[in-house]
Amino acid sequence: MPPVTAAHATLILDHVLGDPSVPDAAAQALLAALPSPTHRTPRLRRAILLRRLAADPVSASALETLHLLASLPASPSAAASPIAAAHIAVAALLAASAPDFDATARELFARPNGRARRAVDEGGSPALASDVVIATADQFEAAVGNSSSQAILRGLWGNRAAAEERVRDLLAAEWAAIEPSKLVTVAERIVGDGAVETWRGADEATRAKFRILAGEEKTREILTKIEESTSSANPISTPAVEKVIDALKTSCADLHSVVEDPLPAAKAVADEVLAGRMDKGVSLNAEEVGGQPTTCGAAGLSTLNDKDHGPSRGKPHNLMDRNPTARTSQWEDSPDLEGSESSSRRPRLPSPRRIPPSPLPPPENKSKRRRARKWSSLEQETLRKGVEQYGIGNWKGILDNNPDFFFGRTTVDLKDKWRNMNPFGCL
Repeated sequence: MPPVTAAHATLILDHVLGDPSVPDAAAQALLAALPSPTHRTPRLRRAILLRRLAADPVSASALETLHLLASLPASPSAAASPIAAAHIAVAALLAASAPDFDATARELFARPNGRARRAVDEGGSPALASDVVIATADQFEAAVGNSSSQAILRGLWGNRAAAEERVRDLLAAEWAAIEPSKLVTVAERIVGDGAVETWRGADEATRAKFRILAGEEKTREILTKIEESTSSANPISTPAVEKVIDALKTSCADLHSVVEDPLPAAKAVADEVLAGRMDKGVSLNAEEVGGQPTTCGAAGLSTLNDKDHGPSRGKPHNLMDRNPTARTSQWEDSPDLEGSESSSRRPRLPSPRRIPPSPLPPPENKSKRRRARKWSSLEQETLRKGVEQYGIGNWKGILDNNPDFFFGRTTVDLKDKWRNMNPFGCL
């Protein structure tokens, strides 16, 4: 085993002597056995002074120990220390219980060289200065040569048990506020709550030292936690990577807030085109009878029954039998259907004798088709007003200008519904 160095002795003594549960005999044995520390930590110096004060609470030596204790930096976790009360209690007891009151009072309280007076005068220790301490020091200085004042002060401060009680209160407050030792702090980092981060950042040589300090069982536990946290986290997670990921997420969110998703509109257009191509083969033939477009009213009926239209190719001319898949002819987009001088000269949509089948087959899975929804009276009335305003055939304009009334409807839905509402295509 390598010899214990002065630095090792400092860590050991800092840890052991700062623990009030360690007996004084063991502390003294360590002080005698270990090398003298080269640099005593504030915690180690405080622990040595507290143990010395506990062994000799009320004496001239205790007064010097209290003075040294007051000169140390205050602990960050310490409340107001009763060191001033303990200091004046010991000094007053020494003067009040001395056989020669005058000589002892001059030595302790006379200006400017009294040992207790130096601690409370300006430039002395702030931890020992208080109004009560200053007033008591003045009383003892004024009592020199005054027997009546001396008798009063002996009655007030001559109780040894009361002075020891003040010192015990000080010891309890100082031990309660003493900070953890460096070994405890390091142990907390190696085997405590901070063990995972400490082991993760250590190299193999350092981990081997940690393994000796932690033991095999604790080492396995820590390594298991490191493996679990590594597998669940991003292996290349660094502050720079996390910053880039956050910026990317923010940019995506901003993009979605200003750009509308085009997929729903594209799907609606695709459905409309598909339905139109599937209905094209029958809609064009259904809209023309004998080469003339369907007309409204009695004039239209008489025209359809005229002999000039030729044979019906075996199909009955029953206009009351509505064709749900029939498409409106090209000239129905005009709002002026009757009374126009050029109505007889309107272009006729040629009807090919044979329409090639659509290259897009109809969907076989009927369960995936859009479920039919019943038209409300409000939708029908809005459709009627839209046709009056925008004209027959302008289904896109009607749909775009009434989105709140035709929610979920397409232009094909509007066209089919209008054909069912008006079999003759009239307003």
